[in-house]
Amino acid sequence: MTRRLPPLHHLEAFEAVARHLSMVRAAEELAVTPSAISHRLKGLEAHLGARLFYRTTRSIKLSDAGRDYLGSIASAFDRIEQSSRRLSEGAASDRLTIHCPPSFAPAWLVPRMHRFMRKHPQIELRIHASPEPVDFFRTDTDIEIRYGNAEWAGLVVVPLMEDRLTPLTSPAMGETVADRRAEDRLRGLPLIVSERAPIEWSTWFKTTGLPAQTAVGPHFDRGYLALQAAASGLGVALESSVFAEPQIAAGNLVRLFDEERFAIVSGYHSLVYPPIHHGLSKVSLFEDWILSECRPADAAS
Repeated sequence: MTRRLPPLHHLEAFEAVARHLSMVRAAEELAVTPSAISHRLKGLEAHLGARLFYRTTRSIKLSDAGRDYLGSIASAFDRIEQSSRRLSEGAASDRLTIHCPPSFAPAWLVPRMHRFMRKHPQIELRIHASPEPVDFFRTDTDIEIRYGNAEWAGLVVVPLMEDRLTPLTSPAMGETVADRRAEDRLRGLPLIVSERAPIEWSTWFKTTGLPAQTAVGPHFDRGYLALQAAASGLGVALESSVFAEPQIAAGNLVRLFDEERFAIVSGYHSLVYPPIHHGLSKVSLFEDWILSECRPADAAS
């Protein structure tokens, strides 16, 4: 399929004029005449069939169409500039930059990274963590692990695993209530509050049908802190079974309820990346690896 792109020097002129709102300054930056800049803008508008600027004798302003177009063009130029700089500085082509939520990195990804590194020693991993989704066109991020139920239009979305929230506590605290009926098991126990959790205690009680009680316990703004507090015997955390898996396996945490109805689906973890990254060896290798890590043990056998 042949691309129908405008001439690059037309796009370059448009981006410079839109940034400076001056044909003279754009001409100085690009080392051409203002007349050449004006000619390129007219050519671009003719190619697009849309007016990008409103001109007067003393000023130039972006039209609504021009403002929208600038967002796409500027992002593309930023990406080209960053990629070119990385190559010119000799950046390793096999460096894989991953963005994920702050709780996902220490609780799930980092404890497993040694297996990927042992299998693919040629790939250098860089992990960036923050609660906000990454802007792929303004950063050098290759892939991102996102949590939620959105489809994220314009990105390749690879479902990884569903997540369930369930009450978790220390083995010692769990032992004190092990003989109680389900309806009474939480009675009198401190309920830890994770402020960023997608489901609150009140919703969990309503969904499971257990008698509601007020969450009276320490509050944390990160899920892994709530899990650490539960493992330390400070109460019961309503947290991710995915994130708790390493501590459950190590015997630091136990599920207060074994029945599935007390572990309610809160969302899904997905691997996302721009279509332009599809087929890159480092991306494909990581995608294959993380899918194998998410596969249940019985399914892998």
